[in-house]
Amino acid sequence: MVGVGLAVALAAGCSIGGSPGGEGEKALTFVSTGNPFQGYQKTAWQDPFTKETGIKVRNDGPVDEAKLRSMVDAGKVTWDLVDTSAAAAAQYCGTYLEKLDFSVVDKSMFPPDTVGECGVPAFFYNLMFMYDTKKYASDPPTALADFFDVKKYPGRRIVPPEVAVGILEAALLADGVAPDKLYPLDIERALKKMEPIKPVTTFAKTYGQMQQMLVDRQVDMGLVLTARAYQALKAGAPFKTVWDKTIVNWDDLVIPKGAPNKDAAMKLIAFAAKDGPSGHFSELASVQPVNDKIKPKFDDIQQQLNAFTEERKGSVVRMSDDWWGKNFDKATERYTAWLAG
Repeated sequence: MVGVGLAVALAAGCSIGGSPGGEGEKALTFVSTGNPFQGYQKTAWQDPFTKETGIKVRNDGPVDEAKLRSMVDAGKVTWDLVDTSAAAAAQYCGTYLEKLDFSVVDKSMFPPDTVGECGVPAFFYNLMFMYDTKKYASDPPTALADFFDVKKYPGRRIVPPEVAVGILEAALLADGVAPDKLYPLDIERALKKMEPIKPVTTFAKTYGQMQQMLVDRQVDMGLVLTARAYQALKAGAPFKTVWDKTIVNWDDLVIPKGAPNKDAAMKLIAFAAKDGPSGHFSELASVQPVNDKIKPKFDDIQQQLNAFTEERKGSVVRMSDDWWGKNFDKATERYTAWLAG
């Protein structure tokens, strides 16, 4: 998943599929990250939504928060519904984003600690510790702390291109911080924990790079997001997940302030959270549905990466969209300075 600003994306975006439709609630513009991911959203959410309601959906992209802010500031908003990070939803709520109508959107469809005034989860994804089973065949790592132990487990590491997907959280959990004591994040402690792995870590520029390096076995272990892990395993990468602590983050569906088809967008948010659309999208995109009561028909590889099975769900540590919404700029600036230092 590749971010644009705070947004978590899976691929560079462009306008895809969909029909502009008519006026008012007869059409809405949905903004996401481009194919194939946005195509899955069209298949699982938009097409059945249009069939049920008659409201057509036009697709646009990529997600660009600067553009969103400019449209709102100018009073010329053309986007109706945007797939962006939960942190962005928290940061821009009430200023650049509409507050949701919870008489239309059912809060009970989502885990209670994930619902914001301006956004609800579109899907969940994991940041997982994975290792090369051939490299560590005789003594495989068993805990997240092993990722940061270069003496016991020498080898090349890789981490995502964005800090706001759980990298700091992983370091703190590995350093012994309890999941319920993570926030506010102790950024300096996290960076100190990361210092020993810095010389042997590839700080990926893109998620595509991460995926390819896993497939080519150019790294021995990594902190990997669900969709990229799936593609790497599908391509034959001999990697396995350590189910110690699994950091779970999510994207939100949000409505820009002044969206011309706000009511229609609200209806699509509610529709996408239903068991059928959410489960179908999860199967297509290799992500988690909006609540763990939905049981997607995952293939064997997807099931290997499913953090919400009975035996693994105790490993789940959810990120705080509220903390990241308030501290994204500060945390990113400090992390960037540390990388450059």
